[in-house]
Amino acid sequence: MKTTRVLLTIAAAAAMAPAADAAFLIQIDVDGVTNSPSAGTFNTTNFGFGGDTTSASFSSTSATVGLGPGNSIFGGNGANSLDTYLYTYTPGTDADNLALAAGAALNDDGDLASGLAGGSTGQYNVYATWPITNSISGGLTTFSLSGGGGALFTTAVDQNSVNGFVDPANGQTFAGGEWVLVGTASLDASTTYTLAQTAGSNTFVSMRATAVMFELVPGAPVPEPASIGIAALAMLSTLAVVRRKR
Repeated sequence: MKTTRVLLTIAAAAAMAPAADAAFLIQIDVDGVTNSPSAGTFNTTNFGFGGDTTSASFSSTSATVGLGPGNSIFGGNGANSLDTYLYTYTPGTDADNLALAAGAALNDDGDLASGLAGGSTGQYNVYATWPITNSISGGLTTFSLSGGGGALFTTAVDQNSVNGFVDPANGQTFAGGEWVLVGTASLDASTTYTLAQTAGSNTFVSMRATAVMFELVPGAPVPEPASIGIAALAMLSTLAVVRRKR
């Protein structure tokens, strides 16, 4: 009886324990210092440039929930191609690195954190953030997600806060300094996906960026920690039957 109680306690803890992290954050400046606009260190693991863009300028940080110290970037040195920033994500390989409690406000327009641990195949919300600004002169900024041999979504955004971006799902208007939902897609755990952020034209401040976030949302497969808990409870049921037979 004592053994059963101990195992029950362990299994219950496993089933109820929340995931340590609940989203994957790709922050562009990873030096851990907000010293805008003097310097920065580019994230070379999950961020890069596309086309003939090889660099961008550092600027002010974003007051967005979940971000660590670091600067934003703007523009680029694209010449024959449009300024392009690239973010890559493989759900099964890129472990969650951002703790967001379920229900945490991601912006002032009603989007809330799911609190689900990523890493599995399922539906993911893709968010982007940049500083509040009215100086972007490159026209609409396009966010396009691709992977697994095809395009998953393309969204055009007016990054200037005075105009904002109207989310077609709820009619709410976003601005800078918050998480902007740029798309939702079904992702496979073993596939690498690339989110391309492309300027409308190569002006000095063609576009801005601070970070991108991938978050598993409800309707996807049950996260692994919960699966472990369910398996543990099933094992206890078997043990209980064996004990009763004795």
